[in-house]
Amino acid sequence: GCNNKSAENHDNNSSSDTNTSENKENETNTSENRDTKNKKQSDNKGQEKKNNDSNESHQTTDKNKSYLNNFSTEKIEYARVWYQLISTKNDLKGIRNVYVTKIPKGSKVNPQAQNSAVYKEDVVKLEAPMKAGGSVTYSSNGDGSINVYNSIPYKWESPQNSDYSQMDKITRKAIEDNVETIYINPHDNKTVAKLANKVKYNK
Repeated sequence: GCNNKSAENHDNNSSSDTNTSENKENETNTSENRDTKNKKQSDNKGQEKKNNDSNESHQTTDKNKSYLNNFSTEKIEYARVWYQLISTKNDLKGIRNVYVTKIPKGSKVNPQAQNSAVYKEDVVKLEAPMKAGGSVTYSSNGDGSINVYNSIPYKWESPQNSDYSQMDKITRKAIEDNVETIYINPHDNKTVAKLANKVKYNK
């Protein structure tokens, strides 16, 4: 009978071995959990820091924004476009006003021409009171960028002064060629505010 006993003991031992190895597995699990917990906390800290950073930068932009508080987003856009595209070429001081004409989609590119092509989107024309002051015709993409129609003149020549027989081709070319997408930078708000004051709507 001695042999049997030792065999039984042996069984018990082997079963207790498997238990301890299972416990070991559990231990590794808990340590993994601990790691993820710590990671979560440090993530939150990072998030808080991010929020604080953005608040600080927010305050400085607020000060700058106050210049533009009295203007509609539309006027601010016109002023920024004019500042970036025209005022770099022409001196601002000489310009009393910037005139805005909203041109709906489907309007003739050259209103004087029977056979003119039509705009395929809503566009805006900004112009100085005099030709020398320049003009810009563009459409807005709503994301800070605009499409500038570089081939649209300050004013189309009248039918008396130019050949209108090819005007369909000329106007189509004017809205298809030389259209440039430009990102409008948020320039110095003080200057933009001065310009926004000069924006007038054409009747």
